[in-house]
Amino acid sequence: MTDIQTANQSNARNIITELRDKAFDSSDEQLALALGRPAEEVRAMAEGSEALDEDAVIKARGLAEQRGVELSEPKDK
Repeated sequence: MTDIQTANQSNARNIITELRDKAFDSSDEQLALALGRPAEEVRAMAEGSEALDEDAVIKARGLAEQRGVELSEPKDK
């Protein structure tokens, strides 16, 4: 994985974990249900053992907007 891909995955992981913690009571299961993904997959994405795809990030951003959750700015900006 290149440095850019690693940074993008890190930022995407931050989006997922921040949304989970702020809008879903830190519950992988609740976030998984909202994303339409298995809880094990969401847990693996949050832990960094599975790469996040663009669809998951887009859905997470949309959920954050719907729920009024302000996400932190990416660290690489």
